[in-house]
Amino acid sequence: MPMVLILLVSLYKLCRFFAMSGAERLVVPECVSQAGSWAGGGSSREHREVSPGVNTDVRAALDRILPALHQAIARAKQAAGPAELRRAIAEVFQLVEEAWGMPTLGRDVAKVLCDVIRLEGGLDLLLNLLYTAELETKCQAGKLLEQILVAENRDRIARIGLGVILNLAKERDVPQLAQSVSGILEHMFKHTEETCFQLISDGGLDAILYWCRWTDPIVLRHCAMALANCAMYGGQANQRLMIEKRTAEWLFPLVFSRDDELIRLHACLAITVLATNKEIEKEVERSGTLALVEPFIASLDPEQFACEMLGSSDNSQGRTADDLQRLVPLLDSSRLEAQCIAAFYLCTEAAIKTRQKKTKIFSETGATQSLKRVVCYSTSSTTSSLAKKVLRMIGEEVPRRILPTVPNWKPCEVQTWLQQIGFNKYCQSFLDHQVDGDILLRLTEEELQEDLGMDSSITRKRFFRELTELKTFANYSTCDRSNLADWLGGIDPRFRQYTYNLLTCGINRNFLHRVTEQQLQEDCHINTGFHRVRILTAARETLHSPITLQTASNGTDVFISYRRSTGSQLASLLKVHLQLHGFSVFIDVEKLEAGKFEDKLIQSVMSARNFVLVLSPNALDKCMGDPECKDWVHKEIVTALNSGKNIIPVTDHFEWPDPETLPKDMRAVLKFNGIKWSHEYQEATIEKIIRFLQGRSSRDSSAGSENGLDCLSSPGQT
Repeated sequence: MPMVLILLVSLYKLCRFFAMSGAERLVVPECVSQAGSWAGGGSSREHREVSPGVNTDVRAALDRILPALHQAIARAKQAAGPAELRRAIAEVFQLVEEAWGMPTLGRDVAKVLCDVIRLEGGLDLLLNLLYTAELETKCQAGKLLEQILVAENRDRIARIGLGVILNLAKERDVPQLAQSVSGILEHMFKHTEETCFQLISDGGLDAILYWCRWTDPIVLRHCAMALANCAMYGGQANQRLMIEKRTAEWLFPLVFSRDDELIRLHACLAITVLATNKEIEKEVERSGTLALVEPFIASLDPEQFACEMLGSSDNSQGRTADDLQRLVPLLDSSRLEAQCIAAFYLCTEAAIKTRQKKTKIFSETGATQSLKRVVCYSTSSTTSSLAKKVLRMIGEEVPRRILPTVPNWKPCEVQTWLQQIGFNKYCQSFLDHQVDGDILLRLTEEELQEDLGMDSSITRKRFFRELTELKTFANYSTCDRSNLADWLGGIDPRFRQYTYNLLTCGINRNFLHRVTEQQLQEDCHINTGFHRVRILTAARETLHSPITLQTASNGTDVFISYRRSTGSQLASLLKVHLQLHGFSVFIDVEKLEAGKFEDKLIQSVMSARNFVLVLSPNALDKCMGDPECKDWVHKEIVTALNSGKNIIPVTDHFEWPDPETLPKDMRAVLKFNGIKWSHEYQEATIEKIIRFLQGRSSRDSSAGSENGLDCLSSPGQT
């Protein structure tokens, strides 16, 4: 008997080995592998009637479409072969696509069709085809599955079919499948945090990041939206996993997608959501992607963008209430990039929802109140303008902007604020007592009740809710020399409300670690014990943690020199690509004063092993009239030459100058072979740069560059 068991186990392992076909395949539930029976029977299943509670217009549309859907399903059930089955699937796809494209009614009609397909076994059939069918049928099935992934269908996939999808995601290099599989993953990242974790753990995120290097706009659009969904729906633990897989760096090239602004928008949304997670904020900032968000949003016209979305079958219905509700925390974030992209996104949605007459969704999701808060307090004119536009489109009153320097308010400005928050009844009482900004910020409940006549405890709670918001968003720069407000906001954005309490007690950042919890409670009126503990813990950690400075002695693999006016985007893109290949890179991405930064910059050039010189249009023009070497690029090049660095020029629409026009101390840089940057063939260009970095000097003409001056008949020709 034991021998029989051993033989059976061995046979099972052998069969499983051959089933893997060289790649680990995930287990597929039996109900999926046997779903093919749907195609052979069940035609007598009773057609489901339209619910009597459905809107009249929706009902009329369903009465027209459902019979055709049932017929297409019946033909699929009775299909005699793959060709006939594909035709039936194509009919179902056409009906679903038509439904999604209906103005106003589309989402309601399409959802019913998606439910019917699931309830009649169509979802399980599609999973079975994706598991067993030949490539052409798989592609057809995947295309339909991508279109029907409403919430209930996503739930079904998560329960019985995630293994099928993840196995398909392992077939990354099949272009016919990539479009639909990336689209399916885009939807599944919206399901639950648990589903996101499984997708990340079993290769779904790896597949998306792999496809990010492709040029197919459909695949890239799915990738950008999948990463945005994972960031928005995955929770903080999965956001940490995204960073560990270098998602922030891979989002960088998506933000640079020149042909599709929707790709760029979703990539910006993904990186911004990640940046709102305080635990990974620093890693996101280091990727360089976050800095591109605000300039990109400022360049867009939300109404034109909405028109383009309405013309797209994938986006014509706009987003669901759940999607929009996920944007509200971005509006309430302390990060300007988050406020900016959320306001833009809601602006495009407002244009769509206005046409659909579904503007109530903004108040139901809490977006309206947050938009009004942005108008009142945001320091970004772009964000404030977008928020005003949304409020006007949905028929809401647009509040006036509140002067942020609350400590300096005069009584008349307090009056304006009271009127804006709906406390007109108490204006005269506040005016009689000459309540200014300083008194307002220090107002106690006892004073509010006894001196200002606010007797109702509920009314006082409402007032303090508004006052807390005012304290949180106020600008304390006129009295906060140590920038205590931003430090508190770094712990938790809500903690900015305690700034003035601390400042009026004579406490700044340098003294905070000496304060006791009792003093915070009794003198500074911080009544929540957990808040007191967090503030004191952060203050003591700041005091005792060693200050880590990047010193020249650490050295880096690559120093990137560039002309800020024309080469910053390419320099940042090179940084991301090189980091993804394991190189440490120094790039001046912050606008620091020359006097403070000069020594550090020169030391960084000297300590780096390689010097990549980005030659964008007119990059060397300022060097030509600079005999005293005051220009930064000139200074960096001379330092690299004198230090004997491996210099690698990377040209992008750059015209080589006549050597005689350049100062003598930098002319030698023209002897190095240049690499011509290609946006279309980025991977190939990066591989060439890496070959130069890995030991082949760019002075070596055998390295294969055709862009250096050594290969030219005369200077200035390329």
